[in-house]
Amino acid sequence: MKFYIKNSLLILISVLFLVSASLNLFLIQQLREYYLFINAVSLDPLNFQRYPNYEEASLEQNLLETNKTRVVIFGDSRSQAWRNPELNNFEFINRGISGETSSQAFLRFDYHVSYLKPQVIVVQVGGNDLRMLPLPPKERKDIVENCKANIRKIAEKSQDLGSTVILTTIFPLGKRNLPLKDRFRWPNLSDIDKDIEDVNSYIRSLENKDVIIFDAYAVLEENGKTKNAYTKDLLHINSAGYEALNRELVEILQKIEKQNRS
Repeated sequence: MKFYIKNSLLILISVLFLVSASLNLFLIQQLREYYLFINAVSLDPLNFQRYPNYEEASLEQNLLETNKTRVVIFGDSRSQAWRNPELNNFEFINRGISGETSSQAFLRFDYHVSYLKPQVIVVQVGGNDLRMLPLPPKERKDIVENCKANIRKIAEKSQDLGSTVILTTIFPLGKRNLPLKDRFRWPNLSDIDKDIEDVNSYIRSLENKDVIIFDAYAVLEENGKTKNAYTKDLLHINSAGYEALNRELVEILQKIEKQNRS
């Protein structure tokens, strides 16, 4: 009996040791990723080096040679993943950067967009701001209001360039079956849903003759979340989702082209 108990204790201790070792390895890996991320942000907080503007001369020459309408897709990872629609007479340049907040996007706008002299700017930002929302009410409110202000200022900067602005509403959240390591960061997704709706209502209010509202949320949404057919993960959509968005975007761009020619 004593031998059995002793063996059982040894097995239990071994299992606990393996679990502890695995958890420590996981935490070390997470710490390493955060360390690399923080250092990258410290070295280039606005990601200026992602799209160096020394290419200005070649892009200017290309625009003169092609005589196409230049469209810049600007924002965060959702913009970065946006595939160019197949559309003649248009040149698409992507200036999306994964992980960026609306504050970062606003601060890098002049460096990454202004020199391109686009006729049209498609803006998709705000998703990474609202990712920070599982915070006390005051901080949450400040994040939402700051997000709105940055989107408005990006639209104003775009208009100052003489560009037509296509403001897209923030995509709805997608898959809710989060990995265990992410669940502590997303304690109440329903609050984030509400704040997405709040910011989107504000975006819709910015419409004017030079600001077109592209309601991406309405295209992607079903029962308060991204349609399963369009979902990649909680924050991102798949290629089918972008195809659905591009069908709408093509119609908007064709209307702009028609108006410019009339």
